[in-house]
Amino acid sequence: MGVGSINYRVFARIERQNEIEPDEKSSHMKKVLLLLALIVAFFAGCVEEEPSAEELKSMMIESVDKIDTYRFTMGSEQTTSVINHSETDEALKTMTFTTQSDGSGVIDMAIPAMEMTMTTTTEVPDEEPIVQETDMYMINDTMYLKVEGNWTTMPGIPAEAWDKQNMAKAQTELYNSSDFELMGSEKVNGEKAYKLKVIIDADTFTRVMDEQMGSMMPVQFMNFSELFKDSEMEQIIWISKESKLPLKAEIEMKMSLTPEALGIPRELVGDINMEMDIRSTVTYSDYNEPVEIVLPPEAENAPSLFEMMMMSMAGQQQLEQPA
Repeated sequence: MGVGSINYRVFARIERQNEIEPDEKSSHMKKVLLLLALIVAFFAGCVEEEPSAEELKSMMIESVDKIDTYRFTMGSEQTTSVINHSETDEALKTMTFTTQSDGSGVIDMAIPAMEMTMTTTTEVPDEEPIVQETDMYMINDTMYLKVEGNWTTMPGIPAEAWDKQNMAKAQTELYNSSDFELMGSEKVNGEKAYKLKVIIDADTFTRVMDEQMGSMMPVQFMNFSELFKDSEMEQIIWISKESKLPLKAEIEMKMSLTPEALGIPRELVGDINMEMDIRSTVTYSDYNEPVEIVLPPEAENAPSLFEMMMMSMAGQQQLEQPA
């Protein structure tokens, strides 16, 4: 067979292949597209649909109701500017100081009991920083407070105060009247979490703060509606994807305070206002893990706050008596 004959047959075969190649390509492409569609459908069925922000809020509130113990840390940075409008010297008109607070604690609602330590550092221009260490225990109906090395007690704390001091649970009342927006997912201390923005209802916030602070101290003279009327607040919360419990919360707040909001007659303090910028972070961990809260022995027989006030008044009266 000659070379020309072989070349002819080769070219003829190539020509025939070229004639059917478009149909084969089309058939092959259809099979690939079908296979891809099946793969996408398979994985779509395997991926769990993310809950909505409102569903996450409901699941978190339900989960918080089931906790008895947990640990927490908290830190805040506060910048306060005191503006004296009656001061003519611009250099003295505004005084700004900063406060850094860092603390940690543990709560056992079964007793109920709480332990918390706090370090607060206040910096004022041209002065040495003021550092204050505070230890606080709440055992049943009594609060034990250690400030500057001295213990005092506040007996007779009402039972309902516990729900207000239980930070994780107290927040749920606020969240229940707020709207949530899902911002995505992040990890908190290695744990997968949903990140949500909390759009807080101002009236509920005012009432919750009034109840929370009023359960611990006499604040009837403070006008909470006026106090938070012009405040700006943003809050972000991280909820565990596994347990649906809060892992972290960040709060930013700006407030403008007047003597009237604080219940102080303006004639006593002058024409002043305070501008406050607060950034706080709270973390939660070790939910329903065993904890032990032991009151220090030196706190057990500490005088009450009322007794301390009476002793102070008595001492002042003695100093005022003529020799």
